[in-house]
Amino acid sequence: MADPWQGVGRVFFVRVEPKASAIHHPQAATAARQFYAGTTRQKIGECLPGRQWATIEPYIYPKGLAPLPGNCMQAIDIENAIVLPWGLGSRSPHDLFSVCAEIINCPGDIVLDASNLSYIDPLGMATLRALFENQLVQKRVSMQFLSRDLTSYLARMDFFKDIDVEGVDLSGVGRRNDRSTSLVEITKISEHHQAEAAASRLARAITGRLTQSDPDAPVDEHTGRNEFDSYRGPLEYSLKELLENSLTHARREGRGDAAVWLTCQFYPKLNLVRMAIVDNGCGFLATLRNHPELHDRTHLHAIEAALKPRVSCNRGAMAQILGSENQGIGLTTTAKIADAAGGGLIIVSGNGIHDTKRRQSQELHDALWNGVSIAFSCTRELLPTISISDLLPKDDAGQVDDDLDLDLNFR
Repeated sequence: MADPWQGVGRVFFVRVEPKASAIHHPQAATAARQFYAGTTRQKIGECLPGRQWATIEPYIYPKGLAPLPGNCMQAIDIENAIVLPWGLGSRSPHDLFSVCAEIINCPGDIVLDASNLSYIDPLGMATLRALFENQLVQKRVSMQFLSRDLTSYLARMDFFKDIDVEGVDLSGVGRRNDRSTSLVEITKISEHHQAEAAASRLARAITGRLTQSDPDAPVDEHTGRNEFDSYRGPLEYSLKELLENSLTHARREGRGDAAVWLTCQFYPKLNLVRMAIVDNGCGFLATLRNHPELHDRTHLHAIEAALKPRVSCNRGAMAQILGSENQGIGLTTTAKIADAAGGGLIIVSGNGIHDTKRRQSQELHDALWNGVSIAFSCTRELLPTISISDLLPKDDAGQVDDDLDLDLNFR
């Protein structure tokens, strides 16, 4: 059979509505498979059956192949697409932020080729979501050839909620079950009063059911908490301050519209929790530029300074700079919790990246993140062994206990 696409110069990939899909136009799917047979893009042809895609140039059609019905979006040039890597997340942060740099520097509408993408974790989701919201103000964003599994997963995590990402078939996304003890969908924090509820959800997903106690059991009349709450309370408070600090820092230097995105998931086969807190603000260097602990004004040194006790929290020198003060449980203590529970933090700001678990600091030579991205990981079963009060700076622990009347122990 002659190649029906012979003589066609450029082939565009066009998403069509379900009623005008490739499922209902087998000629289109057949032609696409024949066109790509034996090429390096065989995977594209393999993705077509059962998907609402057709490889149709909108103005030049192969002989004998009728144009599809209306409702087609504007043609997309896949040849100039940004090709996503195998994974996006804390396993390969350099790849993630290199892709972000390509997206930011793209002069026109953004086309992403997701045919190779097989893995995305909370850091990847939260960072891309923050970036997409910025880019969608002036550009179209299209994600092509995203697998069904990843489409379903990202939809479950609310990645596509309230944003218009073209090229993604969400028609097959089904009902969802309550998984509040194992994940937190992508959540945007734009006001300080939202931090408390978000921190509570994160703490619940991180700790899950570490004991057999009932979360709805009667509370102790002296503490106002039951056993289940006592596991979540300390972590919830530290996360609340971390979220509030993130929003406060992000909105410095004229970035009053900055926001924070968070998400979290527990991976039972690995007994591993991954959480991400990402903002699109000014970054650590801009916030800490005049802090006495920052001796070298680089993004990397700003991250390292932010991890020192009392630097990134709104106390002392930072309270004078930011005009507010909190109890001092923030980034430093969260890093110590992760370390004590067999995990760590990956922090990216500007062109700096710091991994607390590996104790490595590097510069991103081809990328720059305007804001702060934090990836948290820990082993869930180790959380009950941690005393958060022991992780606080010695002169802070007693003050926090007195002010909050809070037992800062998991055990």
